Amino acid sequence: MQITIRGHHLSITPAIEENIRDRFTQMTKHIDQVNSMQVKLSKDHQLDKRSKKGSANHIAEAIVRLPGIELFAQASADDMYNAITKLTDKLKRQLDKHRKMQLDYQPMEILAT
Repeated sequence: MQITIRGHHLSITPAIEENIRDRFTQMTKHIDQVNSMQVKLSKDHQLDKRSKKGSANHIAEAIVRLPGIELFAQASADDMYNAITKLTDKLKRQLDKHRKMQLDYQPMEILAT
């Protein structure tokens, strides 16, 4: 499994990279079909219209490629580590749903006529 980590308007520190790799390897431990993952971390400066103050949002996005399907999730928080945690929670739910659908799938038997 290949994990690509990119930063937009921020630099990726070794601690953030290690955190991402640990979380994603734990998340995909039971799924061996993952081909690749792309993680994009960015920092967005937004201006609040009411208070006229700027707030920094840390945004984490990920694309997980499985055979025949791509899963996408995005999360934002005031802290990058919280955004990564929210992102992995969202992707874990999607992967669990995908795995459950695969386990529940039973092809219909073709009746001979």
